[in-house]
Amino acid sequence: MNTTPTAGCHSTDDGTTHENAAESLLPPLTRGRLTALCDTGTLSPEAWKKALQICGFNPDGKAWLAYWRQIFLLGGALFFLAGVICFIAWNWGAISPFGRMALIGSLVAGTGVGAVLLGPDTRLGGILLLACGISMGPMLAVFGQSYQTGTELWELFRVWTVLLCLLALAGKQAGLWFATWISGSIFAALWFGRSLSSPLDAFAAFFALPEWLLVIACAIIAWEWAAWRAARHTSESWLRSRWMPRLLFCDLAIRCTAYLLVLIFDGPSWGDESFLWLPQQFVSAFTLAAGGVSWWWYRKKVADLFILAVLLGAATILVLAFLAEAQLFFHTGAVTAFLLWGLLVTGVTACLAKFLLYLQKSMAAGKNNAAIVPAHAFSFLGRSVPEHSWQNLWTHLQNERLIPQETPLPHMNAPLSPWYVRLLLALGGWLAAILFVCFLAFFVFETMQIIAYEEAGIFIASIPVLLLGRSMLVKNTIFSRHFGFALAITGTVGMSISMFLTVNSFMSACFLLALLLVVVSSLMQTPPYTFLAAMTVVAAVSFGTSSLVFEELGQWQVESLGKIIFYLPLIWWVAVSLGLARFCLHEKTWRGRGTSPNADAWFFGAYAGMLICQLASLGIWQQFMLPFPALRGAYGMGMGAALGIGYLAISLSRKRHGFARAGVLLAAAASFVLAWHLPGAALALLGLALARQMTNMAMQGFVLTYLLAYMIFYYYTLAVPFAAKALYLTATGIVLLLLALILRTWSAKITAKEAADA
Repeated sequence: MNTTPTAGCHSTDDGTTHENAAESLLPPLTRGRLTALCDTGTLSPEAWKKALQICGFNPDGKAWLAYWRQIFLLGGALFFLAGVICFIAWNWGAISPFGRMALIGSLVAGTGVGAVLLGPDTRLGGILLLACGISMGPMLAVFGQSYQTGTELWELFRVWTVLLCLLALAGKQAGLWFATWISGSIFAALWFGRSLSSPLDAFAAFFALPEWLLVIACAIIAWEWAAWRAARHTSESWLRSRWMPRLLFCDLAIRCTAYLLVLIFDGPSWGDESFLWLPQQFVSAFTLAAGGVSWWWYRKKVADLFILAVLLGAATILVLAFLAEAQLFFHTGAVTAFLLWGLLVTGVTACLAKFLLYLQKSMAAGKNNAAIVPAHAFSFLGRSVPEHSWQNLWTHLQNERLIPQETPLPHMNAPLSPWYVRLLLALGGWLAAILFVCFLAFFVFETMQIIAYEEAGIFIASIPVLLLGRSMLVKNTIFSRHFGFALAITGTVGMSISMFLTVNSFMSACFLLALLLVVVSSLMQTPPYTFLAAMTVVAAVSFGTSSLVFEELGQWQVESLGKIIFYLPLIWWVAVSLGLARFCLHEKTWRGRGTSPNADAWFFGAYAGMLICQLASLGIWQQFMLPFPALRGAYGMGMGAALGIGYLAISLSRKRHGFARAGVLLAAAASFVLAWHLPGAALALLGLALARQMTNMAMQGFVLTYLLAYMIFYYYTLAVPFAAKALYLTATGIVLLLLALILRTWSAKITAKEAADA
């Protein structure tokens, strides 16, 4: 495929013609792509910074307001809903049956009326209609429990499925059909296992039911047929959504693959009672037939690389499982077997990568992507910006003389692989790395005849392994990367083990480990290794400083507050938090160098290390009577995070007018109060701020997940009555919703003022 931008035209099925069709291989205009161009020298740091401003990747004041408003709105809704549920659960016995039905019925009626008033075709109306359908299930459960109707659980799901189906027919949205499918699947499983002892037994027996495999296949066929027809009618565009058939196909593939894995390793272990009319052999024949038909349909008729990747991944798992059951290479001994299996998995992964890339290229050649690839801003929990393209961006930069006029547009030699392809290859690579690590461990201990606790032997054997890994990491082949990474990890672990066995002091061993990883990561110069090293360094220094405090002071006590050593953990977390904030604000100084990817790895690894230390401390801080709540949660991490938030607030609000800056600084001051009582929440707010400034959605997702887990743990362990927990949850939700309302009002005033000035 030609990868250079050339003039030409390309006709599509609908008769339209696009010029410069070869430019369909322009990469997506994202912040990461601009950063990669800067790191490789295509863009100067000044051009990179200007490009971020043009494309809207640097958030302005309105973007920050929208971002925090959405976070507060989401958090407030969750807290308020949790508080209401806890209140109802606590007072369930005191509420009359009519009152219970009134509470849940008002929710169903309110969401239903809201969906009708707004219209099910609108986004909010569709969400309300989905909420109405989902809330019908709890309403049926409350009705059955309050009035003791004596209905079975499967009967509840049967009625719920019928109601959801009616709403799905009226609402015309994939979400309602998915909810109908989930409810119908549970109903079928419970009905099938109604004679079994528990619902879990029913689900286990239902998992590989051949008749249900046919039902799933029929559902996929029906959806694809409807989508095929909907392609001609724009009014039914919702049927062309691909996530619904993909989820159904994943369900089908998981069931068939699991059955065949059990068949390979244990034989036909499912008894005859697990089947209705079709025999066990049907599943194997059905899997082959469904796989062949699916490959033809999604390769020739409806191009869907996701489903083809699922098929290839399932086939690869089954082939490797069959070879493992046949004990391939097992007769060669443990050392050789691990090596040969690592080579086998690496070869299979390489072939899979090449074939998926071929499929991706061939599918891209059959389509016509417009030459202009729009830039979508950080739209998740943030506001969108006007669309831009590489052509417009290049014109802006050339007009401002930030890049030479003859600089060509960036293009890809191959289409950018989607996330599921990269995930599939990453899983194969990590499996190969684990096998190589096992091979090296057995090789070192058996070949060199190292017995337990021979610290010097382990250290000496680990050095050449580490150096060999470094030499292989620089090569650009899939085998060298996986095997080199496994060598590097094995050598590092071996040196770390020997260090901890040699040094008697845990504190000294932690500091030496941090120093070792800093030196080795600078030698490796590979982002994945640097990320793991940074994460371990932050945790090791944290454990080392905490151990130093305990060794010097013996225990946490009020008399120790006057000693500087008592505050070493707090000083460490302040330094880490301020370092992360400074890196984020002065990112331009790091760009345009060959070491920029490793600097990014240090940034993300350091914050990941903070999260790990905070999670590890959740079960520790309750065992000590600390004098200050601010020292809980890894001993001062919350206060360090609050200082990082304050530094970000001061720097980002420097050019704002007085009222806006006062509001930002007041919010930053409030983070210190939050850090005093909830250090983990302050750490999450710091991560959310860093993720928004860096425009990194993956980091934001991890931080939100951590925050949810932290708050669940906090309220679960909170030593107050259940009624008080319900009150705290509800009050927290109301406060967050009020903050979201304040930010919305503030944003509206700014928009009105800008319109008046214009």
